[in-house]
Amino acid sequence: MAWSIGVYTAWLAVFAFPGVPAVWLFVLYAGLVGKWAEARPARHQSRMAWRAFALIAGAYVLHTHTSPELGGAVGPFFFWLAIPCMFYAFMLKPSWAAGIVGAALLELAVSFVQAPALSAPSEFMVHAGFLCIFSLLLAMRFGMGLRAPDELLESGRIDHSTSLYNLAGFAAHGDELMAVCRRGNRPMSVAVFDCADLLEVREIYGSRIARKLMERTVRKLETLCVKQGFAARTGPAEFTVVLPNMGRDKALASIARLLGSPMRIELDAGDSEIVMVPAFMLEAVGPDVSSIAEMHDELRRDLVRVEHTEQRRRRYLQRERESHSRPMGVGASGRESASGSASRHLASTVPAPLVIN
Repeated sequence: MAWSIGVYTAWLAVFAFPGVPAVWLFVLYAGLVGKWAEARPARHQSRMAWRAFALIAGAYVLHTHTSPELGGAVGPFFFWLAIPCMFYAFMLKPSWAAGIVGAALLELAVSFVQAPALSAPSEFMVHAGFLCIFSLLLAMRFGMGLRAPDELLESGRIDHSTSLYNLAGFAAHGDELMAVCRRGNRPMSVAVFDCADLLEVREIYGSRIARKLMERTVRKLETLCVKQGFAARTGPAEFTVVLPNMGRDKALASIARLLGSPMRIELDAGDSEIVMVPAFMLEAVGPDVSSIAEMHDELRRDLVRVEHTEQRRRRYLQRERESHSRPMGVGASGRESASGSASRHLASTVPAPLVIN
C-alpha cells in the first residue's frame, strides 16, 4: 500500500507537478515506509498502526512545508490521508482505526489552518466528511465483518499464555511459509527446543519465577525470528522456531549468536541466578518434506532419542563411579586382601554392556 502511494506520487511528480522537485522526497518517503513493512512484517496491530501514523506525518509535511502549487490540505495529495485511513480502518480493530482517522482529521485541520487561503471551508468539510464516512462507517464496518471468521479461527491457533502460535497454528502457518520459500527457491530451517527445566523451576522456585523464565525464553525466541519466521509453543515446555531464508549453518550461527555457546537462558531470581540449558534439534527443510508437522515430529523423535542416549550415558557413568567406591572386606589376610582388591579393580574397569533398544 505504501509503495502504491509512492508510485502514484511519482506519477503526479512527472505529469502534474514537473516543476516541483520536493514531491520526489515524498516518493522516497513512501518507498521507505513500504520497505519498512517488507523488512519487518506486521504481526501486531500496533506495528501496523504506526506505519499508518508515519504516512499521516508525511502527509502533514507534504501539506504544510512544500510548494503552494500542491493545493494544500484539500489538494490532489489528499490521497496521502484518504488511502491509509480507508486501508487501515479495514484492516485494524476499531480502536486503532478510530485513532488513525482521528489523527488524519487533526492533520487535515492543522494544515488547513496554516494555509487558509488555499481553499474554502466547504472543501475542508467535504474532505473531513470523506474521511469519517468512508473510513469509519464503511471500511471499518466491512473489515469487522470479514475479520470475524478469521479471528475466530486464529484464536484457536494461539497459545494465550505466551501469545505464540500453538501446535495447530504452527502447522497451518508453517505450511504456508514453507510453500512461499519453495516457490522462491529459498532455504528454510526448523529448530525444536526442549526446555524441560521450566517444569523443574516451577517446582523448586514457584510459579512466579517460572513465569518470568518463560517470558524470558519467549522473548529470546521472538528475537531469533524478529525479521522473518515465527516461534510457536508446541508443548508444555517445548518451543519450535521456523527460520525462512536460512540454511542449517546460518540458523545455527544465529542461535549461537543469540543464546550463546554453550546455549543458555539466564534469569536473575534475586538471591540466585537460574541458568536454563535447553536441548534443541535443528534441520533444514528438504525437498522430501511434505508438511511442517512431519518435520517437527521427526526432529522431536531425534531429540527424544538423543536425550535417552544421554540419560543412559549418565547412568553408566554413575554406576562406574559407584563400582570404584566399594569397601574392602574386613578380616581378610594381607595376601587375600591385596588379590581381592586387584580383582575387584580389574572387574570395575570393564564397562557394562550398553543395551540399545
